[in-house]
Amino acid sequence: MANKRNILGISGSLRRDSFNRHVLAAATELTEADVALNTYDLAAIPLFNGDLEEGGDPASVAEFKRAILDSDGIFIVTPEYHHGMPGVLKNAIDWAGSDANHNVLKGMPAATIGASPTMFGTAFSQQQLKQSLVAAGASVMQQPSVFIAHANKKIDENGAITHEDTKAMIASSLRAFSEWIDHKEK
Repeated sequence: MANKRNILGISGSLRRDSFNRHVLAAATELTEADVALNTYDLAAIPLFNGDLEEGGDPASVAEFKRAILDSDGIFIVTPEYHHGMPGVLKNAIDWAGSDANHNVLKGMPAATIGASPTMFGTAFSQQQLKQSLVAAGASVMQQPSVFIAHANKKIDENGAITHEDTKAMIASSLRAFSEWIDHKEK
């Protein structure tokens, strides 16, 4: 078997029982045999501050950047807050994409999906997220789009995705991303 594709999975929510953390957990179980989806928690990353970069990245930021560099691509699962991406996710992109020490997003393949209890899923936040990723130099997969609407009806109280079409969309997105990475150059 060829080398396993190493994808870094990031949830844009810090809440332990968020729909998006559950989607990311399900995604790790829905990967194919040739893909490893390793999750990364953004909780330790400080608020972006250019003054903190002067002596090199803070340890938690350096660790985050190393995790990105050690991956073949990043798979981001984002909630939507007031028609936008969460601040914690924008903050992580600002650190990872900063040119002051090393922009690790430049040329990095990235894909986005997201879940929300609203009827629009996360269409607005993903649009904003993709814009920020592109501005940081990432190579962002545009299709397929996965906007998991009415997530509260598709994910049970234990975090299990109960909607089979949603599981299929997540698996399809991961498969498409892995194949798309094959056609990209870092």
